Amino acid sequence: MTKTILTTLAICVFLTGCQSSNQFKDLPKKARHHLKTSSLEQTNSHYANQRVLNIAGLDYPVSETSARLLVNATADAPELVADIFDGKGEKAVAGYKIMIINRTSSLLAETRKTHDGMVDNRLLHRGSKALIGIPVVAGISQLNQAVLLDLDIIYDDPKAELTDGRAVKERGQKLTKKDVAVHDKKVIVRSLTLPNYKTGETSGGGVDFEVTATIDGKMVKTSANSSFQIFYTAKADNARGF
Repeated sequence: MTKTILTTLAICVFLTGCQSSNQFKDLPKKARHHLKTSSLEQTNSHYANQRVLNIAGLDYPVSETSARLLVNATADAPELVADIFDGKGEKAVAGYKIMIINRTSSLLAETRKTHDGMVDNRLLHRGSKALIGIPVVAGISQLNQAVLLDLDIIYDDPKAELTDGRAVKERGQKLTKKDVAVHDKKVIVRSLTLPNYKTGETSGGGVDFEVTATIDGKMVKTSANSSFQIFYTAKADNARGF
């Protein structure tokens, strides 16, 4: 993908959400008329339903790709932080932060107590959380300079039988424990499209990305070419996962 395309994508990602009702304007008149009668719009994004989690040559099936974006105090734009490295890099780099999540999980309805009632409890069986920083230069986000800031991997045995007495599988175990070495962290973000979260959309958009790393001597790859099944936002004062 050329720098021009990346720049266009970056502007589209963080300003418009890549939604358009004019995507059929270059079609022949007959085709336009046929599509117009359907009264349906489509996004300009082209995402598949593909995701990968591979640990030491073994594939671990994951069924969902979601994301959590750090937004500003009014939740109407991504938060432009002064340093995506939080002072831990060689120099400060301004940019945006987003966590891309691949996972297979089970949802237990109304099982977790909170101060104001009961909420759903998601049991994560296997997946990845990749915290990605996207530098901003001259007001334009640079997807081709994306940096993997943090990586979390959880896995289980997909073929394991249910434990007696349980209705769902147990949570997976962390590969990225505190005492485990992580080396050669790399990320490629080919495309990123945000849903219109400002109007309340919590799904849509999508991502085409790939992360690789060596964790405890094991080669790990997590990737997706997928729309977002769930799209969260977080603010700096409550930035869970950041």
